[in-house]
Amino acid sequence: MVLQLSEDSRKIARLLSNETSIRILKLLYRRSMSAADIADELKVRLNTLKYNLDSLLEAGLIRVRQVKWSRKGREIKIYEAVEKVIILLPGKKSPDMSLILTMLRQHSLKNPEGSDISGVYCEPGI
Repeated sequence: MVLQLSEDSRKIARLLSNETSIRILKLLYRRSMSAADIADELKVRLNTLKYNLDSLLEAGLIRVRQVKWSRKGREIKIYEAVEKVIILLPGKKSPDMSLILTMLRQHSLKNPEGSDISGVYCEPGI
């Protein structure tokens, strides 16, 4: 996902700077879970978790993998992380896609597959 600076990119940047959101993403990267299971694992209140889940869903960083039903007939959503590369670009001009692809190739060579990498990289002049 390549985003120019906008309200959408600001929302994603806020999510990625929120500790609870990051903890949710890391947990869901390992396995799919329900909101109640995530809240138990992270030791956060369910209403706090629900706010973060809704924001992550809206941003497209997680999705509902499955819907189950409890014995009491309540809907239980099972969430999973969406694997995405996010590139935020300042400025209004169109991005140089060849430069972006080159940077991604260099990044993947520096970081072997399977490593858990979280972070923001900014190349001067982009």
